[in-house]
Amino acid sequence: MDSAAGGTEQQRLPVQPRNYLRPCLLLLLGEEPTYGYELRDKLAPLAPGHWDPGTVYRTLNTMEDDGLVRSTWERSAEGPRRRRYEITQAGGDALDAQARELCGVRDMIIDFIDRYESEHQNHAPLPGTPRPEARTLSPVGEAVG
Repeated sequence: MDSAAGGTEQQRLPVQPRNYLRPCLLLLLGEEPTYGYELRDKLAPLAPGHWDPGTVYRTLNTMEDDGLVRSTWERSAEGPRRRRYEITQAGGDALDAQARELCGVRDMIIDFIDRYESEHQNHAPLPGTPRPEARTLSPVGEAVG
């Protein structure tokens, strides 16, 4: 079946939470300081899709204005100077808060999927989700597998 966005359901990218780029950039910068173009390349596993360089750099500039990241210009042996970004303490605090918010979203989505699958067992399994009987609980009570 074709979707309104064009293409089939299998071709559509997953829906991402609003402003999802910010926590993704903070997470990557928390792992290591780096350059904007490298951040864009590293986004793919966290946020599938094409990220326009302008969007990434505008977001980084806004985050710098908000005190979440800082940047420095560095010389490059291969060409012009490059801008290196790193997370600040305030950025680390914001990352922690956003990770907690995303956990709430995750839990809400898991609850929805569990309820859907328990009420609609005659339908084909949803892609990428184990059937409810395949899920087990870890010692701390979180769904596993």
